[in-house]
Amino acid sequence: MRLKQDAMRWGIFNRQDIDVMRDAFLLALEDGTAFDVAEDGEMLGRAIIRLYKMGLSDPQKLADVAALMTSSRLFRAETSHRCRSEEAVLMK
Repeated sequence: MRLKQDAMRWGIFNRQDIDVMRDAFLLALEDGTAFDVAEDGEMLGRAIIRLYKMGLSDPQKLADVAALMTSSRLFRAETSHRCRSEEAVLMK
């Protein structure tokens, strides 16, 4: 169990993990929430990964909570700041 927790902390996922997150992503898009995949897709994916790492593994719940998070201005600001920080590190 400890090994799986360590792997998830670092973002190492097996095929089953990827399938659950993919299903959650597709469910979030199908739920009728007005997502622009080009703009919101990355943020939705980041939210799903974050929630999955925290232990939420039901695809429908992942989809619902991630959609709610993505619609939050606070989450958008935090994600935008994190992306800019990652880009700055990569540019060095």
